[in-house]
Amino acid sequence: MQAQSIMAAKWRLVLSALCLFLAASQAGYAADQETALTHFTRAAKLMQAGKMDEAASEYRAGLKIAPGSPQALNNLGVIYFKIHDLRQAISTFKEAHRFQPANAEIAFNLGLALYQANESEAAIPYLEMGATSPAHAGDAHYLLGVCHYNLKHWQDSARELEAARTLNPDRAETLFLLHNVYRDLRAPEKSLAAAGELLRKYPDSPLTHEMLGEAHDSAEQPRQAEGEFKQAIAASPRAPQLHFLLGYVYWRWKRYGEAVAPFQEEIRLSPTCGQCYYYLGDISLKQGKPGEALELFRKALQLNASYGEAQMGMGQAYVRMGQPKESLEYFRQAVRLLPGQAEPHYWLGRALIQVGETDAGKKELAEVDRISAAQRRRDAETLRNAVTPTPSTDSSIPP
Repeated sequence: MQAQSIMAAKWRLVLSALCLFLAASQAGYAADQETALTHFTRAAKLMQAGKMDEAASEYRAGLKIAPGSPQALNNLGVIYFKIHDLRQAISTFKEAHRFQPANAEIAFNLGLALYQANESEAAIPYLEMGATSPAHAGDAHYLLGVCHYNLKHWQDSARELEAARTLNPDRAETLFLLHNVYRDLRAPEKSLAAAGELLRKYPDSPLTHEMLGEAHDSAEQPRQAEGEFKQAIAASPRAPQLHFLLGYVYWRWKRYGEAVAPFQEEIRLSPTCGQCYYYLGDISLKQGKPGEALELFRKALQLNASYGEAQMGMGQAYVRMGQPKESLEYFRQAVRLLPGQAEPHYWLGRALIQVGETDAGKKELAEVDRISAAQRRRDAETLRNAVTPTPSTDSSIPP
């Protein structure tokens, strides 16, 4: 699996002011110390003091009295976001958006929370609305570029990132991602230009070291890649994805014991890193601990039910535990989610044979042979076309 890294900025969610709204809608409760206004005011002070749990309780109490306050709902969503409860944040922002569907700032917050929850496609329409807010246009266009990148919509990603670059030309993250997008679009001149600008402007940036680390990894130079990722972490130890990338380099070069700590640190910094749980599960499986692997794969699937490799990992763990029957549905899901890959068919075929469904198992193993043969044909065709004749430039050769 190819590791992908997108560095996220430190986002500033929009906190709404409640005073004008409440002056109009809650005037009848002004003398009551338990009114919504009292709760909301107290909640705001608690937020400023960093007491998020208490602030959330106050907002919830106020919302029982004034359930239709989009501003209070928005601020409660911000609290959930800050304490990494993305499911609650998304639900609360959606409720705020329902009351004020034209509010670009609430839409931006909802789009950001969906993006952080790895729901790129769902985030896009809200971020597009958020981009109409002058205060958030640059962030919204950048996040739209990231979402389209995650969905492999390269042209759309390039368009949004160029818009973000225009609004904020000094953002290193935009240059980093443009380098990757133009590479995927097979526009090497633009990719190199973005990389060159990143190197010139930010020679010591974590992103620069990350880019160089990925280049070394692609060039089969693990020691150099390790050094670059370590420099990136030293420069920005809390930056997302860097610890994951270091762990991935260790994992890819079979240094499994060394990979565990970076993956665990990434989870501490980014609790929604499903890939970290997957690779930790794979390491546990390789170390002969299928029960531990099962729980890690399950956590990865809780974050992303469409994670085909994690579905296959669940099945492999059950097989290792001597429970092939329990593995079948996971292998079937892996076959569905990883089309054209031989490995899920292989594991499904083996498991079917183990539970006595021999004919169905042989059919899956035949599919492995078919996929493998097709890949060999593609590889051979690539080799045949790799070298083409070069016209002579010798002017002495007659026409």
